[in-house]
Amino acid sequence: MGTANKESILVLQYIGEDYWSRPVYKDQFEKLWKDVELGESSRPCLHSSVGNEFEGEPDFPIKNKFIIQPVSLPSREKKFQYMMLDRLKSDCNYYLGYGNRQVNRLWAKNEREHIEMMKSLWISFADDEKPEWLTWTQILQYEKEMCVDSS
Repeated sequence: MGTANKESILVLQYIGEDYWSRPVYKDQFEKLWKDVELGESSRPCLHSSVGNEFEGEPDFPIKNKFIIQPVSLPSREKKFQYMMLDRLKSDCNYYLGYGNRQVNRLWAKNEREHIEMMKSLWISFADDEKPEWLTWTQILQYEKEMCVDSS
């Protein structure tokens, strides 16, 4: 792993958001940088990450010049759809586990409607936007386990 000197221009790649919704970038030297403005300003206010950890607290401000590789980020609408789909998935897991199959624990309050909402959201994503953390096969498995008595 190389190290940057003060004249190096850092090339940053967006790698995601931490728990506190701070955009996280990685430079060509594998060092992580966090935008303490939460992506709200036109130019990110970047700080190193304590321990170079993805969830680490912001530390020292960046001193080098930097460029950010272009990346297409999900729109607010898509971000909401991902969060909603994750909520529906969590509800399924709870329903099938500690929720003791209590329908009032589901967002839709009905197994069939709940699964249909999951399908609708999942289908709404383009092929390159489909979540890696939930496949169509997994949704069909939830349907098989949850909708045995409902039609």
